[in-house]
Amino acid sequence: MDKKKLYIGWDIGGAHTKYTISSDTRDTVESRIILCELWKSLSRLEGIVKSIDIKYRKKFHIINLISMSAEMCDIFSSRREGVKAILSLFENKGFINHIYSKDNGILKFQGFKKYSSLASTNWMAIPDYLKNMDKNIIAIDIGSTTTDIVLIKNHICINRRHDDYSGLNTKELLYTGVLRTPIYSVIKTLNLNKRVYNVIPENFATMSDVYRLLSIIQKKSDYTNTADGRLKSKKDTLNRISRVFGFDYCVDKNKTIHMLSRKIMSAHLDQISYTIKSHIKDNFSTVKDLKVIGMGVGRMLINMISKKNNWKYMSLDKYINIKYNKRLCEPSDAAPSFLLSLLLKKHYE
Repeated sequence: MDKKKLYIGWDIGGAHTKYTISSDTRDTVESRIILCELWKSLSRLEGIVKSIDIKYRKKFHIINLISMSAEMCDIFSSRREGVKAILSLFENKGFINHIYSKDNGILKFQGFKKYSSLASTNWMAIPDYLKNMDKNIIAIDIGSTTTDIVLIKNHICINRRHDDYSGLNTKELLYTGVLRTPIYSVIKTLNLNKRVYNVIPENFATMSDVYRLLSIIQKKSDYTNTADGRLKSKKDTLNRISRVFGFDYCVDKNKTIHMLSRKIMSAHLDQISYTIKSHIKDNFSTVKDLKVIGMGVGRMLINMISKKNNWKYMSLDKYINIKYNKRLCEPSDAAPSFLLSLLLKKHYE
């Protein structure tokens, strides 16, 4: 029996590994987000790769397209060594491996040694796939930790970013997300009912607590660990947010904590909105057909910002109408891996 092809797009991050599987026999994709704290050890990622090999190798030709941002983890002596170590986990198996290069897109992994061109390439799958779909697009991927802003003008990606350093300087990469981001990085001081609330610069709580309390993120998208290792219950969430402001939680403070959380969220929205507006002003001020595409676990924030600014918005899962396994995460939550899988499949067709 001839084996069918299985196309797997990999987005290997420092805290989570995301992969999406598509095949040439089904039009349904499967996306997964797996906790994989790479700064602790490579063994967890190695186990994920091995499990894919064991599960699918008998029935399928496994074809991988690998991208990453985890090479920056401090377990590695340099980013180059990080890329090399991560890629080594895919070797010596029955895989057909491809890597996503900054300079050349999809390349065969075998014999490729220019490791620096593979660092932090996960975001590049977004413009690569979307640039042929519409003329002018701003695509915003808000994940657990970072926000990637992709600029497509006249079907061409005009991002100036070529690494994380330049991404931060051009504000095409923001180190803010909806789950792992500490609250003190969003706002330092709040005023409420003529009282000042100072935010303690300690990892007592994260933005996932704020968005969980306000019912902004879905339960299945709330996939990161809590700051204190306790549950994601309402009581534990309220306790963590209270700790940020230097007081203990009690029922009488329930309303106050909710109001403070809404102010934190408002500051977060303003922070992201300000950056998007500056990109529109600099690059799309005369464009009439600009589309804003939201993706990632935090795409609901882009929807809110777009409504406020009367931008034409669409989420990635609506923009690319594709079937997916609803028992798993939505492909939009794992956008780079999802698009890499589609690009790889297209590459082989």
